[in-house]
Formats: sequence, C-alpha cells, structure tokens
Amino acid sequence: MKIAVYISGVPPKIKPGNEFKRNILTWFGEGAKICGDDVYLVSDYNTVLNVDVAVIQGWTNKTNYGHLKVRHNAIQGQLTKNRDIVILDANLFGFLTLNDFNKYLRYSLNGIFPTDAWYFNKDMDLARWGKIKKACCFEEVPWKTDGDHILICLQRNGGWSMHKKPVTEWLHETITKLRMYTDRKIIVRGHPGDVKELTKVNSRWRQTNWTNIEIRDPNDKTLRQELMNIWATVTYNSSPGVASVLCGVPVFVTDPIPQKSQTFPICNTRLEEIENPMIGDREEFYHRLAQCHWNSNEVKTGEAWAFMRERFPSKFPNLP
Repeated sequence: MKIAVYISGVPPKIKPGNEFKRNILTWFGEGAKICGDDVYLVSDYNTVLNVDVAVIQGWTNKTNYGHLKVRHNAIQGQLTKNRDIVILDANLFGFLTLNDFNKYLRYSLNGIFPTDAWYFNKDMDLARWGKIKKACCFEEVPWKTDGDHILICLQRNGGWSMHKKPVTEWLHETITKLRMYTDRKIIVRGHPGDVKELTKVNSRWRQTNWTNIEIRDPNDKTLRQELMNIWATVTYNSSPGVASVLCGVPVFVTDPIPQKSQTFPICNTRLEEIENPMIGDREEFYHRLAQCHWNSNEVKTGEAWAFMRERFPSKFPNLP
C-alpha cells in the first residue's frame, strides 16, 4: 500500500498538544513502514498525493485555514477516488486517566460518526477491552439507580457535530422539555474548549424563570467526579455520553439522528423517559470501542496498523 501521512494537517501553533499530534502521525508512518507499506510524510500545505490511504489527525468541513485546508483536500482527494482515509480522533476513554501516559487515540476509516465511519470492529479481538481497562485502571460498574441530579453536557457552539445549532438554543429547548417531566436539580456542564459560550449560557439563564439549575465550569470538577451523583446525562451527541455509560449513568441523546452518537444503541432518545431510563447490556459496547483505540507504542510498532489493515471493509465482502 501507498500511504500519505499529512503532518501539515496539524495546527501550526506551538503547544504540547500539537506537538503530540505531529509525533503520533510520524509514529503511525513508522509503524506502517514496519508493516511493509510505502509511507510519505507530507509537511507542506499544497501537496495532495495519489495514494491508497491518507492519514490525518482530526476532521473538518472547513477550507479557509492552512492546516484545515490540508485535511479538507486530503479527505476530498481520497473519497472522490473511492479510496480510504484514516482519521485520528479524541480518546473516548480519556476521562478515566487525566494524565494519559499511554496516549490512546480513536482511529476510524472514512468518517468520524458511526453513521459513516468504519471502526475496525469486525472480527473483534475480545481481549483488547481487558487490556485497555488494565491500562486505564478501570473496573466495570453496574448501572446506577440512586443518582440525584441530571447532568447536561454542552458541546462547542455552532459546531458541525451539532449541525450548526446554537448551544444556547439547544440548551433552552432541552431544559424546557425536561421540566415537563422532572423537577430534579439540573447541572449544566460547559465544554472545556468553549468557555466563552458558558458566559452566554449564564447570561441567558438569568433571564429565565428556571429554578434548581446550576451552571458549572468544567474546570471545577473532573467529568468522572461530576458523574458520581448523577441520575442521567443528557447530550446532543457528544463523547461525555460514553463517559456516562462507562460510569453506569444512563445517557439521553437528543440528536435527531441518534445513530451519530458513539453511545447508540444503548442510549435513550426520549426525554419523556427521563425518570425511567432504559438500561441495557454494555458488553458489546465496550468491545466495539476497544477495537478502534490504540496507544502510542502500539502505533509506533505497527501493531495498530497491522490490526486495522486486516479489518478494512474490503476484507468483508459479504457485509450488507
């Protein structure tokens, strides 16, 4: 295989997170070489190579910034030729270990939502979840039935994952509907990457007649601490829903297409059921998530790529 790794798709700003992103892309290339593939590292903004597989960190629908334009061109260049693109994305287990020495990331093919991405979860390695649990010092817990409050987790304002719906508008609609079915205290947790929006939420909240509501800065508590006394979590479709499920707290997804959430199909979708949430078996959920999470060392040695390469959709011709 010919593989292009787009280092230039990482934001140019000098900070530790971006340095890690450049490193993990470089290590991915090293691992692919160990597997016998031809690897090309792309470090400029204008080159788009004709390859079998492109590799980028993060997704984008924008084309106006240098590094985002690189990602956009790589995505379009592959998909229009019916070729593949591997995307490195956020670690859904990251809330378990704030100092993530293992540096797990999530890997998908040709998309980032379950509705359009391939997560290498056919022919699953059922030992993988146990390995990740051990690395994260995590033990599975039963569903909680004694939480008190409702936690609403905000997403970035106007982001494409919310179909550009304003966060304050979504929050107002959500709380209004919740108050039709419950009088539990509601905690609104801001997105750690969008503190400005939390100020707007605070301002709008003071103009309403809502009661028993607390707007909380995400820096006040870790998500894991936040979930300790929660009855149910409500999200649009974001990753805190995964944290909620892992911590045994039922999750509600309000996205009109709930299949876009990583918690589907074990999430709830009707706020009318907030006092009687559905809970189900999570075993397959754990295993599916484990197949697409790999740490830095597994990437660098080629173990991760060897696993993914053997589980491309083309390996399963009888899929519906």
